[in-house]
Amino acid sequence: MIRISRTFKLALLLAPLMFAGVTSAQNCPEKDATPPTTPLAYPLASDQYSVQYQIDGSGWMPAMVFISYYGQTTGSPQRNGVPYVTGPTSMSFVSIPAHANAIVQLRVTKLATGRFQFSDNVTVRPTPILANVQTERDGTVQISTRTAGNFNGEQFILMWNHGTDGGGIEGLAFYLNPPYTRPNGTNVKVVTSWADLQGFANDPNLLNYNTLDFESSSSAPLPVPIQLGGDGSRAYKVPANIVNVFFGPSAWVRGKLQFNKVTPTTYVYGPGVLDGSQFSYLNRDCDGTEDGIYALSSLDQFGKLTNFNVNGIILTDLNHAANDPFYSSAINNVKVLGWNSNNAALRLNDSTTASNIFIRSSDDSLMFWGSPVTVTNATVWQGYNGGVISLGWSDNSVGDGNLVDGLWVVKTDWVTPTVQSWDAVSQPGPPKPVNGQNDGVIASLMIPSTSYGKNSPPVFRNIYVEDTPQVLFSIKIVPPINCTPDTCVATFLTKNSSLVQLKIENLFSPQSVIKNSIGFETVPAGFIANATDTTSIFPTDYILTGKMNIELTNVWIKLPFGLALPLTNSFTADWLGKITTNGNVHVNYNLGPPLFW
Repeated sequence: MIRISRTFKLALLLAPLMFAGVTSAQNCPEKDATPPTTPLAYPLASDQYSVQYQIDGSGWMPAMVFISYYGQTTGSPQRNGVPYVTGPTSMSFVSIPAHANAIVQLRVTKLATGRFQFSDNVTVRPTPILANVQTERDGTVQISTRTAGNFNGEQFILMWNHGTDGGGIEGLAFYLNPPYTRPNGTNVKVVTSWADLQGFANDPNLLNYNTLDFESSSSAPLPVPIQLGGDGSRAYKVPANIVNVFFGPSAWVRGKLQFNKVTPTTYVYGPGVLDGSQFSYLNRDCDGTEDGIYALSSLDQFGKLTNFNVNGIILTDLNHAANDPFYSSAINNVKVLGWNSNNAALRLNDSTTASNIFIRSSDDSLMFWGSPVTVTNATVWQGYNGGVISLGWSDNSVGDGNLVDGLWVVKTDWVTPTVQSWDAVSQPGPPKPVNGQNDGVIASLMIPSTSYGKNSPPVFRNIYVEDTPQVLFSIKIVPPINCTPDTCVATFLTKNSSLVQLKIENLFSPQSVIKNSIGFETVPAGFIANATDTTSIFPTDYILTGKMNIELTNVWIKLPFGLALPLTNSFTADWLGKITTNGNVHVNYNLGPPLFW
């Protein structure tokens, strides 16, 4: 069997055919969700699936399958107006050790609702990995694939349909991990409980350590969680002399990590879990609280995680975003799960790369807010809110030299917006809903004075969208969602123009449900930019100014009846791609040979 890259496979498939949700400090706690009466405590063994695996025909081995339930922890309570249902909506996940050029075989048994049936149409996503999937007579499913020669982590999900059940409700994710070597030596502090860290703080030999090794003890069949702060609701301040933090294969750490960085490079690695489920989602935007920080955060005065190498870990059940912005960092084989709005995933800033990552998030998944930022081989299950790729929410996203090469959108759960709109949605005062305009595979809520891709337009290529998206493109310049005294005035909106330049290449997607938007919002007559400034009332409609140059090359749209057509000047974009523009927008439609790089 020859393993070829997802990028090459995508070409084969095509050939024939500022801050995400950021708000200012709010009155706390918020009241947009209902915490469970009896929250669950993780880890939990999945009651939906069991998994066995073998590598290179070595014999079947049992794998530990964990589960996270929406709405059943304080970190992810039932939120008002959300399409998910507490109880059946869950995400199971399993980590499998592998290596390059390995033949990986998986056997899945469905536990809760009877065995798999042939009519369930069981598949694996992303489709371009071309895994072999067989439903057996005994009701199990067997999956076969092979890791690549440059394997450094791979993730995919099981998809199946059976009435109201299915892989879209009871999700199962497979995480194939490369080998991770456990640290050893006299400079390593092994942590199996909170007591180890408490003693560490008072250890006179503190400076002799440079490594923390999290290793949960076993209480069959589950690991015993290490609870930071004693109850798992604290952010542990990692001592400045620690340059390595290792999460062992069995490690389950409840809490968050804060870094007081003075070292050249900090390594956070290993296949274990950092679990944020014990924090309060309702307090996520409260300044100065443990709940209001991210799973990986910085004590730096500018809130930056600089020179980090993060590899292998699972960040699960976030009550807020996964991380403070990474600068000059490398992220690989990281997995992120966040159920609710504002539980965003990866914030990627200047000179940062991310590769072989898996995200299930109900806020912005990949936040391209710096320059340059490179993402390769990203698998995303986008929740009911947010952009798969977020270009920005302010005017500080530069975008020059940014690259996406291999984005696999395995599922999207958006239900809004239900209609396209070019009317400005923000008003002065507390932040208002954005009416789903931040939803889309590529989305922007950047504001006037933006200059995105001016010197080196970003290239987003080899993008494969599995299901019909509500919106494919929502690339807009809008009035500020988060008002400041300087930006929420008419002079700011009328005097500042914007430039957006972007290249999208080798994209396949079903036709979107509603029209896609590329352009500048219209400030409607009567719009009040600033309630205390009568000169900031707009007497007539006003289209925000600037210019957009968007190149679409090898964009294929699959129509509802199954035919896929290339999006070119020969077809009306409003019919095939459902793309409409507003303001000074130039879209070039090109069709060329399949792209292999």
